[in-house]
Amino acid sequence: MIPSSPTKVVVGIPLDVEDSEELLSWAIEHLAHPNDTVIALHVLVMKKRKTIRTYQTQTRRAKAFVISVLGGFAQTCQSKQVNLEAKVGFSSSIGRGLIEEAQGISADYILIGSSKNRTNRAPKETKRYCFDNAPEGCSLVLIGRREQPPQNATSKLLYNKDMLEKRAESESSPITVLSSCEDKSSSTEEDSSSTGESSITESPLSHVSKEPNNKKQLSPLQRISSFLLTPFALSGRKRIEAFVDKEKPQPLLKCFSYEEIAKATNSFHPEYLVAIGGYSEVYRGDLDDGNTIAVKRLAKDNTDQNKEKEFLMELGILGHVNHPNTARLVGCCVENGLYLIFNFYPNGTLASALHGKIGPPLEWPVRYKIALGIARDYEPQISDFGLAKWLPSKWTHHAVIPIEGTFGYLAPEYFMHGIVDEKTDVFAFGILLLEIITGRKPIDSSQKNILLWAKPLMESGNVDELADPSLERKYDMNQMERLILTASYCVRQSSIWRPSMAEVLQLLMYGQDSEAAENWRLPKFRAEEMDDTSLLFGYDLPSDIVLEDIL
Repeated sequence: MIPSSPTKVVVGIPLDVEDSEELLSWAIEHLAHPNDTVIALHVLVMKKRKTIRTYQTQTRRAKAFVISVLGGFAQTCQSKQVNLEAKVGFSSSIGRGLIEEAQGISADYILIGSSKNRTNRAPKETKRYCFDNAPEGCSLVLIGRREQPPQNATSKLLYNKDMLEKRAESESSPITVLSSCEDKSSSTEEDSSSTGESSITESPLSHVSKEPNNKKQLSPLQRISSFLLTPFALSGRKRIEAFVDKEKPQPLLKCFSYEEIAKATNSFHPEYLVAIGGYSEVYRGDLDDGNTIAVKRLAKDNTDQNKEKEFLMELGILGHVNHPNTARLVGCCVENGLYLIFNFYPNGTLASALHGKIGPPLEWPVRYKIALGIARDYEPQISDFGLAKWLPSKWTHHAVIPIEGTFGYLAPEYFMHGIVDEKTDVFAFGILLLEIITGRKPIDSSQKNILLWAKPLMESGNVDELADPSLERKYDMNQMERLILTASYCVRQSSIWRPSMAEVLQLLMYGQDSEAAENWRLPKFRAEEMDDTSLLFGYDLPSDIVLEDIL
């Protein structure tokens, strides 16, 4: 028997938490199977495509909303091996946007629903448009109170024998999928229709929860196993191939035994200890096959349960990262504690090279090369919500991934609104550039913030004061000025005014002569037009400016 290909389900979600969770729960629980993909799509209606920049604020809010909703389903999808993606699209109508997405990815289902709140209910014209224009082989599923099919659709309600026979060959047809869910939905010949172009099924929604009650709480071992079983190469490769041709898929992670890593680290002997973090320790290890590894261990004296969750989240995120300048995660161990295993790099990390007390200071040509190397091919790794979908549903200052060592990299929108997207990573890269330029840590031992210290120096162009004293003024002035310019663009308070990573690379290479420098040059505002947030983070941002008015 030929195995069926993975199914793609497009779920049209409104900006309503309850409705979105119900629709996604239904799609994941009843339509999705292992290796299938569920795409949560919110369509922003835009009449004139040339005015797209005026929608940037709405776009970011929509992105943040979609990410936060998907966060609550991450564990369920990991256990079911279902890929979950988030998208925000533009179109002249919601129906058209859903159909365009379905056509673009060859979706098998489009799922939309009605709401108890009439203001959020899918309009009849949306349902009608989707019904009339669904691509061949794509089924339309309506969730909510039972309604009559669109008027004047009599000709569409005729069953097509060839279509039904084709669907019967698959694992289950849209009709059997919906009708097989006891006490959840019902379907009759009057409610379900199929044509040669598409099929439509309506079902009332009841007793649907985000996390099914019949599923037991996963243990750390089960949760880690779900990460390892999730086809990283499949989900990651689909996103990356859109940007990078012939990218090799990242290999699956290996689950090491405790005996292996204990032998490699000489029972975690102090001589093998290479780093201590806020909640973990890193040891060097030598495997029997000759490879050297770095073993990151959750500190034994750490009893905080949140640290365990954060440790597992780090496993999920790192399993999806594939960049030549990041340490590659090769596996994990869940015996006698929690351990992440990386390839070992004898030269250490950038942080140890910049801030370490052993060895000569990092020379300027090396620093500049590192900055360019990190920026290259970075954007594909942070686009399309590749990492953001792993974040918790309520990403606020109350649910912070351990701030030890990372606090100084976090962007203002993270603190103020819990928003995390690709521009948040751009801010972090700007802080990293300041580290490379100054040799300072993001937050030093006296709790002084590098950005608050560097901002007035960047504004005044005081390069000598900014530059790391250990360089002894041995640096290329043009390269230094380009890094300072790029950093100043990356660390702006409003993410709308930060460049993309592709534009960051332009700035690093060409500075003021680049198109990006011209495009992202801010208008001159008066210094007194600053709000409290600007004072806190050290930015000049007028409190009464509406960004849409000046875009």
